[in-house]
Amino acid sequence: MAISFSKINLGLEIPYRRPDGLHEIRSIFIRTSFGDDIQFIKTPLQNPNQPEMYLISDNQLRPPRFSLFEAVSERGDLSKNILWKAYERIFPLLKEKFGLKVILTKRIPPEGGIGGGSSNAGSLIRYLLPYTSLSNSEGIEFAKTIGADVPFFLQDRNCLVFGIGEILEPIDVAKGLGVLAIPGISLSTKAMYADLQKSLQNTLPSKIWKTLTEDVIGNLQVGEWKGLRGLLENEFEKVAFSIHPELQALKLGFLQNGAEYASLSGSGSCFYGLVQSKESQDVLLKSMIQQFPAVDFLSFSI
Repeated sequence: MAISFSKINLGLEIPYRRPDGLHEIRSIFIRTSFGDDIQFIKTPLQNPNQPEMYLISDNQLRPPRFSLFEAVSERGDLSKNILWKAYERIFPLLKEKFGLKVILTKRIPPEGGIGGGSSNAGSLIRYLLPYTSLSNSEGIEFAKTIGADVPFFLQDRNCLVFGIGEILEPIDVAKGLGVLAIPGISLSTKAMYADLQKSLQNTLPSKIWKTLTEDVIGNLQVGEWKGLRGLLENEFEKVAFSIHPELQALKLGFLQNGAEYASLSGSGSCFYGLVQSKESQDVLLKSMIQQFPAVDFLSFSI
């Protein structure tokens, strides 16, 4: 059994919408210790030319996200599950054809902005790549066809992320601790991008993202999270706050209760706060649980 890790975004800028309808992004993707348990087992095929995948899942999500995963689990329409899509597309590339049993404990919430489906797909592709003739770079290109964030989950490093998510540059980030908030609110990626109303104009990235400024790099390397305030911001926050003002209260709660840096992650509804010490993490977790009893919180490390 392996961990299908979640991610958080440190900053997220969307400079423009591309002619193909996708959006350019600038962000730092950070792996976290929180994730799903996932296991892959090869199985014999009834038809050697027909892909067969069996999913056995333990859905540990809370409502309303419980039903979001159920709809694409083995108890729903598995053909809409990103794991099936990734396996079906890579099947013709397998040198040895075999079926796949996937055993999944689902904890990462859909529409949370922390990479749930993309992480699972990345784990599957990493498992299957050695059975293909694809190089690492070709594997990244293949992963991009499954989802914009999937290429990151083929990495073992934190990365600067550009393009639609497929241009990855490893970056050194200090170890750190955080608290993750999982509200009972789902934010659709498609709707969030639509509400940004980005033009097709190819605007230049901000000064911070052309090459990360020295102060940002220095703060990342030593874990001086407070120094990132006002420098790394998530553009989706203004959209999220306009739709759900209670999310703004959640961010303020993180900062008032001791988080050195707090942000929305990706285009979903999950927020996080970063701290430097275990004591600060424990205090922050306890304070947030008391202040926001309807929200789920958990501790994580990066």
